[in-house]
Amino acid sequence: MLNDYRYNVGQFSVNLCEFSFAGDDVKDFLQTQSTFDIHKIQDSSFQLITFLDPQGRVESYGWLVRWEDYFSYLVPPKLLDKTIDRLNRFLISEDVSISDGLEAPFVFLVGPEASALAKNSKSGVLFGEPAYLVHETVPGVPVVSESELKTWRGLTGWPSFSGEDYKFELLTNQRLFDLSLSPNKGCYPGQETVSKIATRRGAAYSPVLLELQSPCTSGEMISFDKKIGTAHLCHNWNGFYYLESDLLRDFRVEGMKIHFSINNQDYEGIVRYYPLLSGDSRSKAQELFYQATEDFKSDKLEAAEKNFLLAIKLDPSYADAYESLGVMLGRLGRYQEAIELMKSLSQVDPKSVLAHTNMSLYLMKLGKITEAEEQKSQATIKSFQSFGDEAKRKELEISQKEKQILEWSQRERMFKEVLDIDPDDTLANYGIGSISVEKGEWSIAKVHLERVLEQDPKYSVAYLALGKALKGLGQIQEAKKIWEEGIKISASKGDLMPANQMQQELISL
Repeated sequence: MLNDYRYNVGQFSVNLCEFSFAGDDVKDFLQTQSTFDIHKIQDSSFQLITFLDPQGRVESYGWLVRWEDYFSYLVPPKLLDKTIDRLNRFLISEDVSISDGLEAPFVFLVGPEASALAKNSKSGVLFGEPAYLVHETVPGVPVVSESELKTWRGLTGWPSFSGEDYKFELLTNQRLFDLSLSPNKGCYPGQETVSKIATRRGAAYSPVLLELQSPCTSGEMISFDKKIGTAHLCHNWNGFYYLESDLLRDFRVEGMKIHFSINNQDYEGIVRYYPLLSGDSRSKAQELFYQATEDFKSDKLEAAEKNFLLAIKLDPSYADAYESLGVMLGRLGRYQEAIELMKSLSQVDPKSVLAHTNMSLYLMKLGKITEAEEQKSQATIKSFQSFGDEAKRKELEISQKEKQILEWSQRERMFKEVLDIDPDDTLANYGIGSISVEKGEWSIAKVHLERVLEQDPKYSVAYLALGKALKGLGQIQEAKKIWEEGIKISASKGDLMPANQMQQELISL
């Protein structure tokens, strides 16, 4: 059912405590106190925000709603007292009045079809999906159950509407950091601490998902007699189990396989970053396209057609979906429907040769010989055009390659001048080594990159480049060892970009 909401629409009702703000200084007060840039919240919309203490720990989170002439703040009931204390503590001389936080039911519509059903409502984002705050339940719209809502929140990392998962901890240790913070905003309590942690090594423990083959209990995660994280809720999704975890920095690498135990029970998991479920229409259309393809292979034609059509609905520019559905209908003898899909494909992708080739075939099947010949002619014309485009592309590639060679030469000359003075200079050796990797000069790259690591064993990106050089030389086991060591070094320093790239290289091997 959860995918039905993601691909269409669902609704749910939750109880929240509502604070209303009034007075001439409301915008300034909210701007200087909350983590989100209030000026980016449009009229008739809502946004998840947080309020911190001076040490950067979360004291309150909720949804700030911007009405025509005032703001309201919707807070989980368990945070009511904490929120009242936080707001009043920092309200000194501003012209701001805050109403009592009265608890009341609120209804949210969530999913790509929500906008067509939401009249005079407030818009925003929940679980990465378009969402609307409406006055009452909408007849005919499926209701998201409590268990489905918990799974949806858990796989996207959104906080609880009740406040049951509230943590009086640093913002940087929580998924709220990604969801409620305007990165370039300053001037709020705790901002200095948040910025310092975020721009250095990152939080020691931060939330990720672990993909498991079997369910897992909550508790401390132990690996080699060391605590590496804390496990929370476990969700069953698409044949796997996903464990909400606060994981140590050294292990927070996308795709990394880790072994751990909880209460003496052993587990193996793969690190997955939030959000597991994408709210992006194109991504969801691709999910449906792949599912439709599998359905077609399994002779589940009705399901395949439904998923192809839904993919097109979510992403009307998805050329592959038009083509695949058209081909499937053509094989089923539904030629006129297939022709209409190929016409749509031609509009979506004016350069498509197959749109006209397939139309010609299906028109021929219907006995429309003249029209079929016309489409065959169109296919020939576009085929010639594609040859011309290919020639232009190759010409551009040659031009770009010449520019790249010139750039390499200039950079190499600069680095060699440095190495003439100091043969052990790490930056210059890395420069020559990385350029040599780009050029495919693996042996030269290996010499310079090994020298970098001799001088500085914690030079994260040098492990990535050296592994590529070793792979290029066919030394696969040596490359794996270098990348495995590099991941440990990078993760311990908080350099997650090279760590993730090395993890992907290992997976590709």
